[in-house]
Amino acid sequence: MKKPLLLILTILCISSINNSFAQTQNTTGTDFWLTFMDNIDTTPGPQTLSIFANSINPCTLNITNPNTGWSSSMTINPTGTNRLYIPTSQAFNTNSGRIQNTGLHVTSTDTISLFAIIQGYPNLDYTNIIPTSMLRSNYIIQTYPSAHYYSEFVIVAAEDNVTVTIQQHGNSIDGHHDGQTYNVTIAHAGQAYQVQSTTPGDLSGTIVTAQNGKKIAVFNGDACIYIPNTNIRPSCDHVVEQAVPTEYWGTKFIVPSSDISFSDYVRITALNDNCVISINGNNITTINQTETYEYVMSNNIDYIETSEPAMVYIYFPSTNGAGNGDPSMTTIPPIEQSIKGINFPIINTSNISSHSANIICPTSATSHIRIDGNYATFTPLPNAPNYAHLRQPLIPGPHSIYSTDTSGFIACIYGYGNRVSYGYTLGYSNRIITPIIPEVQLTINNFPSTDFPNGMNLCEGNSSTFQINCDGTIDSVRWSVSDGFSQTTNPFIYTFNTIGDYTLCAIVNYRANETDQTSFTDTLCTTVHIHPNYTTNVYDTCVQNQTPIHFGDSSFFNDVDGVQFHFISTKGCDSTIYYHLKVWPNSETHYDTTICDTLLPFLWNGFIFSYDSSITQLNTDVHGADSSIVYTLSTYHCPRTPVLPPEPHFDTVNIWAPNVFTPNQNSNQVFRIFHTNNILEADVVIYHRMGVFLTRFDGLTQFWDGTHNGKDCPSGTYVYKIRYKTTSSPKETFYLFGSVTLIR
Repeated sequence: MKKPLLLILTILCISSINNSFAQTQNTTGTDFWLTFMDNIDTTPGPQTLSIFANSINPCTLNITNPNTGWSSSMTINPTGTNRLYIPTSQAFNTNSGRIQNTGLHVTSTDTISLFAIIQGYPNLDYTNIIPTSMLRSNYIIQTYPSAHYYSEFVIVAAEDNVTVTIQQHGNSIDGHHDGQTYNVTIAHAGQAYQVQSTTPGDLSGTIVTAQNGKKIAVFNGDACIYIPNTNIRPSCDHVVEQAVPTEYWGTKFIVPSSDISFSDYVRITALNDNCVISINGNNITTINQTETYEYVMSNNIDYIETSEPAMVYIYFPSTNGAGNGDPSMTTIPPIEQSIKGINFPIINTSNISSHSANIICPTSATSHIRIDGNYATFTPLPNAPNYAHLRQPLIPGPHSIYSTDTSGFIACIYGYGNRVSYGYTLGYSNRIITPIIPEVQLTINNFPSTDFPNGMNLCEGNSSTFQINCDGTIDSVRWSVSDGFSQTTNPFIYTFNTIGDYTLCAIVNYRANETDQTSFTDTLCTTVHIHPNYTTNVYDTCVQNQTPIHFGDSSFFNDVDGVQFHFISTKGCDSTIYYHLKVWPNSETHYDTTICDTLLPFLWNGFIFSYDSSITQLNTDVHGADSSIVYTLSTYHCPRTPVLPPEPHFDTVNIWAPNVFTPNQNSNQVFRIFHTNNILEADVVIYHRMGVFLTRFDGLTQFWDGTHNGKDCPSGTYVYKIRYKTTSSPKETFYLFGSVTLIR
């Protein structure tokens, strides 16, 4: 199957509101973050990654991968196209659900407009890159439903230690499912995390939130898409756009179609519930938060209004294997986010035969728009006469669009050729269209969770108070703990009775005030580390040749009962351990018998005696104590009746463990428990001698290799706790405590 190149439409819209451009920023800047999503190309060939830029003044652009050390640079010439190629190893994302060192950092010595190209054979797509200063922490994903490959998005951290909460719509091939909320922590700026849907699949409506207001760049689209999502038309293409932060979403959009098709597809995604969509003055439908409405254009230009902030994308359809165009995806900025001017280049890309700009501005401002220094003729829109439209053909090379009117314009660039296309928006402003959102805060025991970026440290068995504070009106809070507990009261008190790490999340619905009907939803999460805080008994066993036994700072040679140790862990948790030691002696047992000498040879306890003698049998009991049994046979002249001693008897236990192991030696390299056949289950927990939890494993099938978090533990004594059940008492739980010495 051949996959054609992608056609992208760029549309230009303008705000009729008399805003001051000096108070807003557009998508030009001097600092940027970007990456490239996976691109499936049905025709074999390498992927080509590149960026291109333009500026008013000559300047220098530097690009680096901060996590690999790769870097490059170029001089920006205002009269040039200024394209720089990037090795795929530095910025091309593959697979789903893993963190990769594929984010790029771009800086420049003067203000530039920046765009990115991904090109295959024949796949092609462009996207506008927004500066770091305009990045935010809240995004909603838009993709096209895929029937044959997968939709996808990728997150790039713009700063270190970013935890991202993903509320996923649709299933992903890394195992996360529709409706699941999970966290991803990105340790370093420039690292990327890509998510790809199952097939068929659509990730539209996925909410991506960087915790604690940290900045991320998000890119969304499809690896290769048929539009519509069938393969009746034999061509599919990669589509991508940088996602717009939800703070910049708007309510008014003007969508021109491509000049080669009136059957373009439009998708509208809502930020809030009860979003009424009107097209050309007619109310069409109402959708809720994160939902998407799709329709096929039947007009040359549509005017869209929404009652709640929304974002609009236009998609060009697949060709039938011949002719101009193919799938593309282009952001349609709201006309509230118009820009006043921009310099940009048109790249001379193979197979692209035509380049154009779609420009929208207020009808009253058409005489103020200059394209490459020249005035042009705009046409008023039939469904929105206060706005005018111009489709301007362009040739490869540098270009500019500027308005001397404060209302500005919106513009998109697109190009197409035989079974290939591209498209991208020239940019938008950062006016906050959505209402001011109150601040919400998660506190634990009156301490803000944001003060502890690595999570809160609490003690086992201690009650803690969890609370959401908000400078607005809280309508509801839904708490969830990774151990399965949930709660809807705020605040609530909870006790963690088992040591370990837990994820605590609160989904908060809130408003600016009691009279404001606009509601918001936010997810606040933190990690809770539960450390030991207990009083317990530790029972230890050894044999005489294994003493002394070390516990804490003490050494023991004989049986002891109830020696008390107190510990205060580094996390402030109290621990009291009562230590009990049982020393098992090595023993020797003698059994003597006398028989008539005429009865020789004589079979006794498995040994054959042919004359008076002693035979020693060596044994090791379940505790490791050595025993010797001496069988002495004496003979006498008959007749005489021998008196045989009773058979030897040894106590047995159900479960036991060694008190030493040597990971770096040739034998005895792991710590495992031993048991009789009547053990039903056994759970083993290992502590540092100061009471710090190290690991837990299934004692029937697993063992401890002397490491913690992938690092070797030092030589010393460690405490274990074994919880087990027997086949004879399956409903009763027994405990066994002891210590083991690790020797390296």
